[in-house]
Amino acid sequence: MKAFAICKMVGGYPEIDQNVTPYKGHVLAAQLNENWGCYLISGTGHQLLAIDALPGVYGICAVTENENVKWGELDEIMDPDKRTRINTWLANNDYPTIPAGWTSKQVVMAIYKRMNANFDLYASDIIDI
Repeated sequence: MKAFAICKMVGGYPEIDQNVTPYKGHVLAAQLNENWGCYLISGTGHQLLAIDALPGVYGICAVTENENVKWGELDEIMDPDKRTRINTWLANNDYPTIPAGWTSKQVVMAIYKRMNANFDLYASDIIDI
């Protein structure tokens, strides 16, 4: 399982203590200065839920794939509570907020592209071991 999330970062790595909150891996897809990164993180469902609960993490969407559908969850309307939390982060960092009714894919594209004009949704991937 994987998740798109905005995280506090240090040296390109998510500021997540893997001894306390382990996960399998990550890829940095975009960043805001040297303090925040937009990541695709892989881990078990429990690991991703624990990461999403951390104060420096703003989870956007957990995704799965099979032989027929890659990351179908991105086409779902973003959860209003998640949108509110992310909008608070966006406003605090002088970015436009996300309107109600947007899909998780629209949210990922809007935020990650703002921070990395070359972001390609499907080129940023990590092996889910």
